[in-house]
Amino acid sequence: MAKKTLEIVETEITPFPARALNKFSNLLKLLTSTSIFLAINGLIVTAFSTMLYELEVRPVILSIAFLATFSVYNMNKATDKAEDSINRPETASRGTLFFLVPSIAAMVMCLLLSASIGVEVFSIMAASFVLSILYSVKLAESLPRLKEIVGVKSVLVALSWGFTGSLLPAISQPVDAVKVFLAFAFIFIQLLVNTILCDIPDMDGDRASGVRTLPIVLGLDATRKLLLFINSLMLPWLFYCLVTGLFLEYMPALFFGMVYGYLIIWGFSRKKCKRLLVEIAVDGEWIPLIAFMKLL
Repeated sequence: MAKKTLEIVETEITPFPARALNKFSNLLKLLTSTSIFLAINGLIVTAFSTMLYELEVRPVILSIAFLATFSVYNMNKATDKAEDSINRPETASRGTLFFLVPSIAAMVMCLLLSASIGVEVFSIMAASFVLSILYSVKLAESLPRLKEIVGVKSVLVALSWGFTGSLLPAISQPVDAVKVFLAFAFIFIQLLVNTILCDIPDMDGDRASGVRTLPIVLGLDATRKLLLFINSLMLPWLFYCLVTGLFLEYMPALFFGMVYGYLIIWGFSRKKCKRLLVEIAVDGEWIPLIAFMKLL
């Protein structure tokens, strides 16, 4: 009784802004630890391409993107217990089934929705899931997981987001191939930067579990230079769009995407950044980007 009274008193004397901030922080931790935040971003990336193509936004396509992202990243959490015990103890404390069951359920729903649209969508999503299994699961002792091969992890993640994000909206509606390629290139560059950046807070856990990521192999200084080079590939991309007159309506937002990339590289290409802040700022890049596009 005394303990309960003390808790009530502490709650009453804690300033409301501090309590609200604490609850908001707990909500963000829940969204990131359960892959819901990443799944929302997967949906947004698909909406981004849809807007670039000037197509009608189809809820079923967005649902497929959400379910696929949710499934893939929960599967990865189920297989990464060793790394997460250091990098994300709040995630590693949950049982494997906590992530695996929702992952399988989301995969089944995603494939069923994909099949309802057509063979092309189903094939794209099935291929994506096969790659995600090869990425996360060690199928034989003599074979490494794809994520354990230096550089392959980051490139594979960026390719997966690029292909699904650029192709899904274009499957059932006619889109010029040049626009699809440009959308793919934009997403690929952004996700390659984001994926490598998110490996920096995980260096301790990855090193302890034997996963050799680019920040571990190259070191922070060389990784920062690589990230700046990759992000600078947006300059010829933007120049080509300006010359050809493509995506001119959204050019300010697309330019913002490049600038945002430089800002997160400058802010997070060091080891002592809090993981939650990195995940929200880096993975959440697509939220202000698409909001900017909606305003134009």
